Amino acid sequence: MLAAVGVSLQKNLEQVRSERWQRRVEPLRATMESNRDSRWIMSTTEAEADTATAASITIGKPAADLHSLWLRPDTQSRIWAHFAEVTSSGDRTAEWVAHGPAGGEYRWRTEAVDTGPEMVRWRSQDGADVPNVGTLRFRPAPGDRGTELHLDVRFDPPGGVVGKAVAKLFHIAPREIVRTALYRFRALALTGEIPTTDPQPAARSGGADR
Repeated sequence: MLAAVGVSLQKNLEQVRSERWQRRVEPLRATMESNRDSRWIMSTTEAEADTATAASITIGKPAADLHSLWLRPDTQSRIWAHFAEVTSSGDRTAEWVAHGPAGGEYRWRTEAVDTGPEMVRWRSQDGADVPNVGTLRFRPAPGDRGTELHLDVRFDPPGGVVGKAVAKLFHIAPREIVRTALYRFRALALTGEIPTTDPQPAARSGGADR
């Protein structure tokens, strides 16, 4: 009888100790889970930043003029010169040759698939070394300040070479490819020339960018 009581008391004591331990450990576990979530969120954000290829700029010109300038065959070879050699043809297609480190060379042909008044969209054709799609949208700038241009270029949409891998492939980050193209286009639209040194975001008049 006494032995049974002793066993029962021992079990109750162990249960109390277990409950106390759980109360002490639970806040620590919650903190660890929170930190783990934070690390995951941070790494996701960093990954999104690595693959970000969208940029925008404001140019003090009408959208129709900018649209026409963008589609001129010689414009593409000039604004993308920091990234690739572009040879445009009259049928809305262009040959691209990008050079990577150690003599690497990557080729593809793009085709303009939508050239409405408010948007230009292009995509690479089959067989591209680096498949990609691009979209340029024209929107009225607030305060009658001209036109906002929103450029988004996505490399290898199925999920192959993106982000840091693209940066290593071409020795330039995807976002910088897009931003520099817009800076060069703005200079061309405003002055008719592209400076040998690409302008800094706040170093030019006639527009803003982000």
